[in-house]
Amino acid sequence: MSEKGLAVMNTCYYYLLIEPLLAEYIDDGKIEPASFALIETKSKKYKVSFFTTGNQLYMIRIEIPSVPDEVIPEPDLEKIQTIKEHVLSVVRLTYDHSVSLFPKIVWNFIKEGEKPNLHIKINETINPNFDPHVENIRNVFVKTFPIRVQVRLLSDSQDNRLPLQYRYLSLYKLLEMEFKKKRKWSNEYDELIHGFKKEFAELGILMKPTNYIHCLRDRCAHVKTGKDVIGVTQLSNKDMIEVNRFLPLMTKICTSLINKKYSDQGFSLVNFSTFSQEMKNRTK
Repeated sequence: MSEKGLAVMNTCYYYLLIEPLLAEYIDDGKIEPASFALIETKSKKYKVSFFTTGNQLYMIRIEIPSVPDEVIPEPDLEKIQTIKEHVLSVVRLTYDHSVSLFPKIVWNFIKEGEKPNLHIKINETINPNFDPHVENIRNVFVKTFPIRVQVRLLSDSQDNRLPLQYRYLSLYKLLEMEFKKKRKWSNEYDELIHGFKKEFAELGILMKPTNYIHCLRDRCAHVKTGKDVIGVTQLSNKDMIEVNRFLPLMTKICTSLINKKYSDQGFSLVNFSTFSQEMKNRTK
């Protein structure tokens, strides 16, 4: 806030980095985009700029004007999500069918009227002590072959290239395959979820855990992006935040399910939410 109590107005520069990544990204107003487009709403005009180097499209910048202080308003977040999804669809159809966006989003706030100011470097780091534990990979491959569909669902849930709602529904389908028979959930399902009661409480989830899982399923399966708009392509920003927050716990539940089911088979699946720590522990 300014000295007079008025919000400082900024432009938010929101960057989508296209893989494969470059070693360095600079956006200081000196490099002009190869092209740009304007998306107008009743209250704002968003500028979407496309940056290339040689024959490579490497970055897309979304300009969000009139942002108070350094907080992106909810309506702008909704519009960013819409633009992000559409630009990815178009790039895949006009540039490269297999293109992916770097999962980490970069943005900054610049005082309105001033030039953008981005300068980041990206370096690949490799753990020299990493042990791939090939025998564990072999054991998992052999022992889970009969349930390879469930394993594929668990794997798909960790694919950042898939829409968030599809990733959640993959985990939900896994639970259905294990515990739902003739449209009824088994007692074993309730027992499994009850074992994570503490984790639900830590996330501030007041609803009964089993009901909460079903509630998110309905929101992902019957996507509603607005008051009268129902679609299948993207969650609302509010739902996206909630599903994203719960996805690690849902992954942990499904991972522990398969680990427990085959606990006597001499293998373990990585808990994706704590991947780095588990790898660190394995290499001691």
